[in-house]
Amino acid sequence: MHQPPPISELLDALARFATMLADLLARPNLDWKKRPAAGEWSLTEVVCHLRDVEREVHQARFQALLAKEDAFLPGAVTDEWVTTRQYQEQNGRFALQEFLDARQQTIQLLQSIADPDSWNRRGRHAFFGPTSLHELVNLAVKHDEAHLPQIAHLAGIESFPEA
Repeated sequence: MHQPPPISELLDALARFATMLADLLARPNLDWKKRPAAGEWSLTEVVCHLRDVEREVHQARFQALLAKEDAFLPGAVTDEWVTTRQYQEQNGRFALQEFLDARQQTIQLLQSIADPDSWNRRGRHAFFGPTSLHELVNLAVKHDEAHLPQIAHLAGIESFPEA
């Protein structure tokens, strides 16, 4: 992996994404269930995906690396969760609040790291191979960035500030 941005920038990006998401999705007349085309996700499905990835992928990996040097980090095929977990049947606004709560927990966990060397702690990712906590936080930011245009489009916003 390439050298990720400084930790402070990544933590700011995680917080900024949560704020932007809350702002974008605060509008009262959003159609949370509308799919733009067959096979594409609705706003509810995207937010449920973000919530579950935050809890079960990002947080789990961060905690594993903080707990143990050279921790094995299993891969996750999360796109199938949209069907197996029936995201479309869930409450999008409730899922959004759960994501925002989980993101705040993630930020608190990462801000609590006192030893700067912890950011370089290595693990073995099932898909990416050797990686560090620093690199994994960067991947979380990249995941946010990948979904932001999709969310803005679903919310009916065609131009928006960068995350």
